[in-house]
Amino acid sequence: MTVLIILPVLGIIMLYLGLLKSGRSLLPVAITGLLAASVSLVFEWGPARHLFSDMLIIDHYSVAFSFSMTVITVIILLLAGQYYRGVEFHVAEIYALMLFSLTGAILMVSFSNLAMLFIGIETLSLPMYVLAGSKKFSVISNEASFKYYLLGSFASAVFLLGIALVYGTTATFNVQGIAEFVNSRNGVVSPLFLAGLILILIGMAFKVAAIPFHFWTPDVYEGSPTLITLFMATVVKTAGFAAFLKLFSGCFSQLTGFWQPTLWGITALTLIISNLVATRQNGIKRMMAYSAISHSGFLLLAIISLNSMSAGSMLFYTFSYSLASIAIFGVLIIVKNARGDEGTVDSFNGLNHSDHFLSLVMAVALMSLAGIPLTAGFFAKYFLFVGAIKEHFTWLVIIAIIGALIAIYYYFRILTAIYFHDGDQPELKTGIAYKTAFVICLIGLVVLGIFPGLGISIL
Repeated sequence: MTVLIILPVLGIIMLYLGLLKSGRSLLPVAITGLLAASVSLVFEWGPARHLFSDMLIIDHYSVAFSFSMTVITVIILLLAGQYYRGVEFHVAEIYALMLFSLTGAILMVSFSNLAMLFIGIETLSLPMYVLAGSKKFSVISNEASFKYYLLGSFASAVFLLGIALVYGTTATFNVQGIAEFVNSRNGVVSPLFLAGLILILIGMAFKVAAIPFHFWTPDVYEGSPTLITLFMATVVKTAGFAAFLKLFSGCFSQLTGFWQPTLWGITALTLIISNLVATRQNGIKRMMAYSAISHSGFLLLAIISLNSMSAGSMLFYTFSYSLASIAIFGVLIIVKNARGDEGTVDSFNGLNHSDHFLSLVMAVALMSLAGIPLTAGFFAKYFLFVGAIKEHFTWLVIIAIIGALIAIYYYFRILTAIYFHDGDQPELKTGIAYKTAFVICLIGLVVLGIFPGLGISIL
């Protein structure tokens, strides 16, 4: 898989460019390399291939999610130039760590062996621990990094213990081998195997910030640099859910009677509690943290349903959610820089009076997250709901709809501030790269909202 060569090499090039003080060439080289990686993924589309002694599998699933995450990273980097303008030290290292983390994300969606999945998780996570604290002289950034590292390490240990118990029962790390072991026993497995399954479920629930394993998310989202928070909310979330679905559909699909009730409870708690808490938030980053947790609840519907729609609906949801998140965090960066504050709901008062374009970007993105028709977010939720209803999870869908209705309240709080509240907005500086990113997000959200078949039919 060529992309797994391009990305680490590109990260090393970033480090050398930083060593040579070639600051101006960092972004052009990074974006060019990522575009080359995206093109290489297009040529990977075809029959499934196994690599590295069946440790990795290159199929439509892995290619589609890898392409989605690579494209999202390109759009995020369009925001990086203005975000890191004036920062003289360690910018090259930040870009390199993002690329290394993206490499881990691609490993996570391409694994066919539990050992490779663990390697992918750690390759993604270790750079993120550093990136969360990359604002070195900020106390809350250091706290975010430390908390993310401690809790992430604990979750990885739990996940690894689960893998060890499953291996101890099946004598294999191979996904297909584990599935064959379960099938050969008609779904009747030992308590040791079931204990391993529960620990794996807990580890994955932590990685995707599902309640009650979400406690790291608000503080880490709030304390991390905004661009890094955006990377967590998009690429890291996409990788976590794609790996979650692939693992449970590949290994444990014959044991749904055991783990579905547990995941049902986690999903219901995630959908309701996160949205209720989000209504009490005034800071945008903390509000978006609880919003991200709530969207984890929606995405869990694809995993608990485990049907032919799960993969396609998850790809569609994560991509549309990522586009909306980029738009919202991008505008937040501009407003925070102009006002010099922490970015609260009141920071957006009167935004429409000073910048109609940024107001439109926020409106479309927030309506997409809320699931308003003619945006990608509406069909993203619709496909998940249909898949869950087909598998008779009607009550869970009703809970999800209630959660979505609660979410409309706090999303529209921001819209109300933008369009109906008066406020003095300073001059907002939006560079060509930001405008390009916003236009891409707007086009994606509207086109996928009008022609949803373009996204859902890929898988």
